[in-house]
Parts: sequence; C-alpha cells; structure tokens
Amino acid sequence: MHDIINNSKHEFTNNPNSHNDIWLKKVAAMAKLSVDRTLLKAKSHAKQGEFEEAQKLYHVVLQAFPKNKRAQKGLAALNKPKQSAATQSPPHDTINQLINLYNQGQLAAVVKQSRALTDQYPKAFIIWNILGAAYKSLGKTFEASEAFKKVTELSPNYADGHSNLGVTLKDQGKLEEAITSYSKALSLKPDYADAYYNMGNVLTDQGKLKEAIEAYNKALAIKPEYADAYNNMGNALKDQGKLKEAIEAYNKAIAIKPEYADATENCLTLLTQVQGTVLNRSETFNQITEDKQLEMIQRPKFHILHAISSFLSADENQAQRHVHNFKVCASKLLDNLNPKDQVFCSAYSNYLNALLQNPLGETSGLGNSNVVYHIGESHCLSYAHRNLEINGETSRIAPMITFGAKAFHFSKANDSAFKAITKANLDSIPKGSQVFVSFGEIDCRPDEGFISAAAKLDHAIEDLISDTVTGYLQWFSKQNKAWSHNMYFVNVPAPEHDQSYGAKMNADVANVVALFNQQMEKQITQYNFNMIDVFEFTLGKDGFSNSWFHIDSKHLGAKALPKIEQQLNNPPSPIPS
Repeated sequence: MHDIINNSKHEFTNNPNSHNDIWLKKVAAMAKLSVDRTLLKAKSHAKQGEFEEAQKLYHVVLQAFPKNKRAQKGLAALNKPKQSAATQSPPHDTINQLINLYNQGQLAAVVKQSRALTDQYPKAFIIWNILGAAYKSLGKTFEASEAFKKVTELSPNYADGHSNLGVTLKDQGKLEEAITSYSKALSLKPDYADAYYNMGNVLTDQGKLKEAIEAYNKALAIKPEYADAYNNMGNALKDQGKLKEAIEAYNKAIAIKPEYADATENCLTLLTQVQGTVLNRSETFNQITEDKQLEMIQRPKFHILHAISSFLSADENQAQRHVHNFKVCASKLLDNLNPKDQVFCSAYSNYLNALLQNPLGETSGLGNSNVVYHIGESHCLSYAHRNLEINGETSRIAPMITFGAKAFHFSKANDSAFKAITKANLDSIPKGSQVFVSFGEIDCRPDEGFISAAAKLDHAIEDLISDTVTGYLQWFSKQNKAWSHNMYFVNVPAPEHDQSYGAKMNADVANVVALFNQQMEKQITQYNFNMIDVFEFTLGKDGFSNSWFHIDSKHLGAKALPKIEQQLNNPPSPIPS
C-alpha cells in the first residue's frame, strides 16, 4: 500500500502537467480506493475474531494517514478490554434464527442450540426464555419451569418471564405457586391481559369459579377481542351451572375468531346436551353444525359430537356418516387430543357403532305421540327411539343426555354443569310425564367412583354409597315437586368382567355395583319413585354380566327392552311395612 501511495506522489511531482487538476483527482481517487479496501478488510478480520490481522491493517492505514478517523476508531475498538462471555449479549441474528426455528416447529433444534448458547451466554435471559418455550411445547414441563425460573432470576422485572413460569407451574399442579407468579407479573405490568387470563385458568382448576370469571373479565377489559378469555369464561360459567351465559360467552369467542376450534367444540358439547330445550336455539346449533364443517373436518371430537347429536335426533344416516368420518381421521389425529377427550371419542364411537348395528326400522317409535323420556349419561342411548309398551299403551323412548354425570354429582350441595343440564332437560318435559333416569354406572367404575374415593378419603365404601344414593334421590325429588313426573330409576347392570384388570379389582367392581343397587332398592320408596332392575336379568356367574344383553363392555342394548316391559307391566308387590 505504501508503494502505491508513494508512486502516486512521485508521478504527480515529476509530471510536466503536475498542476493539472485531472492528475490530482486521479491520485486522490487511487489513494482513497486503496484505503477503503484496507479498512473493509480490517473490519472483516475483526468481525471474525482475527484481531491481530485487523490490527496490522489499521496500522498500515495510520502510517500513511495518521489522522484517518475510521482507522483510529477501529484500532481503539480492538484495544478495548473484551467483555466476558457471561456479560455478552448474543447477536440479533442468532436470536432471530432461534425464533424462526421455533415458529417452524423445529423444537428439538431450538433446544439443542439454546442449550449451547446458554453455555456461551449464561446471563442472556432471552435465550433461557426461548429454551423454556421450546421445552413447554415439547411437553417437558419441569425443564420448561427450570428455564423460566432462570429468566426471572436474570431479569426480575420481566413480566413475561413470571407469567410463563406460572403456566408451567400450573401444568405441574402447583397452583398456589402459579398464582404467585401471575401476581408478580401483574405487579410489574398491571395491564397484562394474558396474566389475568392465565390466573383465571388456575382459579378454575381450584374450583374458584367466581374469582376465575372476575379474572377473565379483567383480561377482556384490557383486551376486548380476547377470544381465549371468552372461551374459558364459558367453561367456568358452565361449571357454575350458568348455561345461558356460557353459551353467550362461547358465541362471543366464535364471533371474534370464527376458526376457533376449541370454542366451537365447547359450545357444541353443551348444545348437544340441551338440544331439546329452550337453551338450544336451532339457528345457533345449525350454524355450528353446518358452517364449521370444512374448518373442523380434521377434528375427531367434532365428528363424535355430530354423531351423538344426530343419534339423539334419530337421524341414523347422519350418525353413521359422522362415525365413519371419525374413524377416517381418528387414526392419525386422535393422539393429538387430551387423554380425557381420547377416551370420550373412542368410547362413543364404539358405543354408537354397536347401537347402529341394530337399525330402528319397524321398531321405531318416531311416529308415536306418546313419549317416555330417558334422562341419563351415555346409558340413556341404549333404548333410544324404540317402542315401549306400558299398561297397554305404546310409547317411544326419547333420550336426553348429560355427559359424564354421576350419582355423586347430584348428591353434592354445590351447583354444577351436571345438575344444570339435567334440570334444563327435566324442565323441558311436559308436566306429569313418564321419565326414566339412568345414572350411577360411572360411579361404580374402578378408576373414577366409589372405589377410588374410598381409598383417597379413607372412608368405608358402604357409607359413601349410602350417602351418595341419598343425596342423588333427594335432588331429583326436589326437582320433581314442580313437575310431578312419574319417575323410574334404572339401576346399574351387572358388570362385564374386564380382562385389563386383575381378579381383585373385578371383584371390587362387582361388589360396588351390588351395594349401589341394594341402596337404590332400599331408599327409593321413600321418595315415591319406581325402580327398573336391569341388574336382576343381566346377572350371571360370580356377580358379573351374563353377556346376553350388553352390546359393549358397559352398555345394554335394545334386547333388554322386553325384560324392562315385563317389569313395568308386572310390578313387584310392595314390601310389607
């Protein structure tokens, strides 16, 4: 570089036309071009960490042009003491690359790169935050929680970090700790709608439904178009038994975000259960069942809800079509559902498929104006739309369903969705009607009723069953004062022997079913109710089902109707007092 500059100077001095401006500009341009290239090269070396090479080039420029400010600044930057890795911030390009990988769903790559970067930049909270988000999406809740804890330690005033930590604590069941995290986030950022929304979710899990709704309302006051907030508020209102308000909240969520699948399914789930009542406006139901078809085609639960709704309406063709659609999409998408919905969808798919194997045909009671209303959980579908003869009159059986309800739910003092849905159905029935009631089978299952409750509470199972039956019958007696229905309580059929459980658990189930039915028989006359004893004719050896009347592992089919008719038309003599 010195030679170029010196030669240029020499040429300028010895040229006879040295005073010519053209030569002056030419030499200046050559010198500037050479300096610019040298400075760019020095900068490139510095960027790549090749500091010695960069330093040499800056010195070359300064020897020729001691006052060159760019070279002076470049050299000064090289001579500054280097930040330690612990205090350095990662380059923006690195952060953007991680975010892009996360948005593309390449979560394993995000975790791998983030872990490496936390070693290089251990105090960069943004890296820990991305790592936590990736772990959360992978379902690694504990690892996500540890990453978000690091975020809050490194940046205590970062509200998002506290809120994210709260989400992972909730997922671990640490609800009080989650509340503390959300409260901290809100103290730092009072207008934080997401934190209020998340707080509402935890309060809902704690059963503090009033406080949860207040939290959702605060989120909506800050962010009026917050469709999640409306959806989850709908869930909380439903659990309080406020069905009309719940439907309104779901509809607001759908109006804001028409493609919101969860809100659509939640609304449809509720409307399916009250489709014969004033709560179910036909235009709303039809809009959800038809307009959402294309958007929801890949949602297994959507097809099952359609199938149940169609079967309740005696539309066998539509029910079969939706069961078929469920089977088509279920194999690849069922795993995406939460465990509870997986069980719900699979169980109803099998049950409906079994029911549809025996078409209504000539046995249909659809043309009959006489109706027996059958209220219950899934067992109310067993004889749906069939003819039944009582005292010389033929009636059709009209099902009215409350998903997942137990006798236990009616025995509790507090309001609930189970009570509200069942009451809405009862209230829609003409006064003085014939009504079958089928609840109690779920209470007798090995994993979600008397058996698990007795172990958890350390109570005698006989006492739990007796108290539950009392509360169950009392609730229906109270509701029936206004309607004077002629009510028949269907007891629990003898259980099928379940090969997936051991001998002891099967024996425990058989014992619980027998105890529940004994209590029903003992108490039912106190309330002026009648009982249909399906246990009697389904009982085989050793307390288990004879398998003549079951159409799947839990439900009876239409073959049981002649036995039921026999009991209704030849009631047993009253027990002497």
